[in-house]
Amino acid sequence: MISFLKSLFRKNDNHRPDLDKAEVRRLEKALHKWVEERRYRECCISREEIAAQLNTSRSFLNRYFTQILKEDFNTWRTRLRVEDAKKVLIDNRELPINIVGEMVGFSDRSNFHRQFTRIVGCSPKQWRDGL
Repeated sequence: MISFLKSLFRKNDNHRPDLDKAEVRRLEKALHKWVEERRYRECCISREEIAAQLNTSRSFLNRYFTQILKEDFNTWRTRLRVEDAKKVLIDNRELPINIVGEMVGFSDRSNFHRQFTRIVGCSPKQWRDGL
């Protein structure tokens, strides 16, 4: 999980000059804390609310993800949730798969299955049973 988290924050110092380096560093620190606290598990939270949690604006958050990480925020958060789900599926084999999806922040079962399959290449059940 640690190496995955590091990959979520790929460094790219070639960002555009309209992004203040000090603000980028501050946001990266806030994002690391946000991830460590598993705040990505919160579902039904708006991008404005997330930006407020990170003490930044929605606009700066969007620019950071598109310019620095080269990825949309929602895609990034979905990958976090799926990686978390993989760990929960292994550590808690007795939990129903739909409960695991809810635990990591997916609001409905079908979206969890669809996103998990898109990212991992198999369903959560197939992944759990294959280990």
